[in-house]
Amino acid sequence: MLSWCGGISSLLAQDSKGNYCYTDETQLWRLTANAAALSLDCNPCDSTANRGIAYFDLSHRDGDYHRVQEGSMDNSLQFFTERYQKIGRYLYGYGSFHFDMGRIKNRAWSDVIRTYNSNPFISGSSVSGSYDHQNFELLGRLSTVSLGHFTYGADLLYRVGDLSRIRDPRSRVNLAEYRIAPSATYTTGRTTLAIAAHYDRRKEKLPNLTTVQTDPSLKYYIMTGLENAEGAIALYQGYMREYVNHEFGAEMGFGYSGDRLHSVNTFSVATGREYVYGTNKYQPGEFRTLRYGLTSRNRIQQGSLLHSADIGVSYGCGYADEFKEECVTTKDAETGETSVHWNRLLTYKKRYQQKAYDVNLHYRLSFTDDERVAAYAGLRYQLQGVVNKHVVHTSQLKYSSSQIELEGGIPVMGNRLWIEATGRRHFSHKASLELYDPTTDYALNVLIPDMNYYQASYWQGRLELTWQQPLVIKGMETRWFAKLYGSYLRTDNSLDGRMAGLSVGLYY
Repeated sequence: MLSWCGGISSLLAQDSKGNYCYTDETQLWRLTANAAALSLDCNPCDSTANRGIAYFDLSHRDGDYHRVQEGSMDNSLQFFTERYQKIGRYLYGYGSFHFDMGRIKNRAWSDVIRTYNSNPFISGSSVSGSYDHQNFELLGRLSTVSLGHFTYGADLLYRVGDLSRIRDPRSRVNLAEYRIAPSATYTTGRTTLAIAAHYDRRKEKLPNLTTVQTDPSLKYYIMTGLENAEGAIALYQGYMREYVNHEFGAEMGFGYSGDRLHSVNTFSVATGREYVYGTNKYQPGEFRTLRYGLTSRNRIQQGSLLHSADIGVSYGCGYADEFKEECVTTKDAETGETSVHWNRLLTYKKRYQQKAYDVNLHYRLSFTDDERVAAYAGLRYQLQGVVNKHVVHTSQLKYSSSQIELEGGIPVMGNRLWIEATGRRHFSHKASLELYDPTTDYALNVLIPDMNYYQASYWQGRLELTWQQPLVIKGMETRWFAKLYGSYLRTDNSLDGRMAGLSVGLYY
């Protein structure tokens, strides 16, 4: 899928001297879910062990290449900082903080944070409006140094968010998520075995909907998958939703570090169960997920040439059980108090089903000089597919695509200006929509118009210019940078997309 991100990765690949950092290109364990392997990447005596970055990023995207529930325009301001740091004699740490705020315009039919290929029991208004979003994410990782053959570690993720609609009917969704992941590694000779586990709890809550108008005649919709959506005037009154997801997962890793070859390979699995609640603990259904992932990251050094070859494969499936419940009201004869609860009458097992796969291949040739990357060129190929299915009555949305991307970067003006460019060709292989009832409001206004998006093949180009300048703070030399970037996309069915941004920050 198309990503409008400002491009954090290329910023992180540089060091305080303004070079594309060789250590960041070769350190592979930091890209896994295993915090205990963090110290395996870094020699604490090396000057590269302690490093960080902080920057602000301002971006704008617009165009008509988008889905109905995404919105046509997004203005965003982000702040990001991260730091790798040796702590005392026995610990190595990593910390990051990410803040993101902005406004999405012309979004409709979705009052939740996750709209696509996730829980089908969502809701929204057919009237498009602007949404303000604000997110905070804090990640901390700790790893011991090698204690014999072992290292131990853990990471903690905390994320909160807010998505607010600023047009009637007005919604405000709150997000709270945390994840804890203990881990360990065992190293003997040139090989390393690693294992990590995690528990993730995610809660997304829409407590109520409000209006500014005194007598609004607004239609609100509650969805249960594909074209199945119930809409009515003032349905939003007294409406609330709460999504609570519990996910357990594990990752196993194998690493090899030779004279020329450095390789890290992982296999991961995660299973989740998300409960959906309404007023008085009403449950429209339940959503379960299962995800598998396989990665292989390899670096081969040949003199001044560094070969990077990465493979990533993921597969996920999800199933939603739909419940039919009746509201039961009881009154205590002695106290006169009234209580309300719901009785479950019927369960439709796996009534909504999802499947998705993704294959990602990446090769990059980097030209190195004195532990810095002097220039690079690369090639990426991606294949992906998604199936959404609703049974009894049967409806189905299927789409698959592939894309090939060329990338390159080179410094000019004495290494002060980096010029990076990517070119992407996206091929839509299959996009089909088979609906039991194609006349519903949701089908006519969301699913059928979105087929223009799924069926489109496109060309996309992106250019990034990064200027770096020495800076001395309290006798310590560092560098500040300014990065200007932009991209343009054009599809074969005359849709387009534009994005531009500016980042200003500091390496420290």
